[in-house]
Amino acid sequence: MSPSPSPSAAKVVVTGIGLWTGLGVDRESTWSALRAGRSAACSLADELSGEGRHDVGCPLLVDDRTIRPHGRTLSIVEETASEALNDAGLILQAPELGRSLAVEANRVATLIGLSKGCMENFGRLAWEGARQDPAEFTDGLAHSWIWKHLCWPNAGASFVAARHDLGGPCLAPVAACATGLVAVLQGAELIRSGVCDVAVAGSADASLQPLLLGAFRRMGVLARSDGDPVRAARPWDRARSGFVVGEGGAILVLERDDHARARGVLPYVEVAGGALGADAYHATTMNPDPTGLAALIGRALAQSGVLASELDHINVHGTATRINDPIECSAIRLALGHDADRVACSANKSQIGHLLGAAGAVELAITCLAIRDGFVPPTLNLDAPDPACDLDGTPHTGRSMPVRSALKLSIGFGGHLAAALLRQPDTPFRRPREHPHGG
Repeated sequence: MSPSPSPSAAKVVVTGIGLWTGLGVDRESTWSALRAGRSAACSLADELSGEGRHDVGCPLLVDDRTIRPHGRTLSIVEETASEALNDAGLILQAPELGRSLAVEANRVATLIGLSKGCMENFGRLAWEGARQDPAEFTDGLAHSWIWKHLCWPNAGASFVAARHDLGGPCLAPVAACATGLVAVLQGAELIRSGVCDVAVAGSADASLQPLLLGAFRRMGVLARSDGDPVRAARPWDRARSGFVVGEGGAILVLERDDHARARGVLPYVEVAGGALGADAYHATTMNPDPTGLAALIGRALAQSGVLASELDHINVHGTATRINDPIECSAIRLALGHDADRVACSANKSQIGHLLGAAGAVELAITCLAIRDGFVPPTLNLDAPDPACDLDGTPHTGRSMPVRSALKLSIGFGGHLAAALLRQPDTPFRRPREHPHGG
């Protein structure tokens, strides 16, 4: 492999994608369902709904992928990481050598954030603790493998690094609903700084748990259902009432461009730039002044060298909450000026729900596929746009169009802000439906 270039010369590309959502058990099935305008929303079981309510969620689709004993969250991490690594051609299968990594393991970083940790495993601990004698619980389950290894926010990163013998930096970013996007941006910076050649980055979340849903219900941010669960999530619409919690995850393989070319791998996109910031306003509410988010968008464009006039698509955070949607739209308009009117926007949460800590990584993966296929997915249920959300939301039906560059925004409770700018690589890139390395 070629030596690491100087940080200013390093280009970072995406060479592998693993996806698992309520719409599909892998990358292509999820993407096909999104393109077709399908929704993963359904009514939740009584034990997950509030008293007298019929709450809606987007649970993980379980098909040929299965939930293993280590729980939903780590099962998502395990499967999406394997899919991404295979997609990037990084896993070698040789009869005489067995399974091995195709690159130098010490030059591969792992950045997987779980935001809240593995909530299902915490729930198992709480349930068992309530049923057992305190002394037995302290000496038993609380000191077991579940507690020691499978609950904490670093569990995903350490799990993948150990399973695939990845010897580079192993990090677990935590930034609420911006966690997944922060993980990818930090991975890109490690590559640009010369610390590593490859980064395995992303997030997973399985928060359809009574504790989390109860907390969101008390905050008044969950969507109300009028009987049809598919119509509950309504980003930018006048009738929006909140978000629908979804489950899933995405892992992306990031790689130095010349390193990928030396391996003969065609990338999906270039991670041209990005920016991180803080709203610095409130624990759960966005600052009503959009200038901070607008400045973040401006920094992401400037770092990437992409002009507002060259931006084709924005994958918005789009939670469908009454407060956040207009602020996000105002920030985009403030940052882009008159170019905001021609940019096609999508709010994927209308189809897969709000994946919380995994939202940024999943929606960034979707944005990569939008560039690959030249297709902007729809925003469902955008029947009557709020006048304060006056951008092109790609309502109801997706749109075939060239996507040369795209912006992804993530906004997290506590004021976490992240923006990533993707564009078609200068070198030949992976064409629609081309899978030279499987996955």
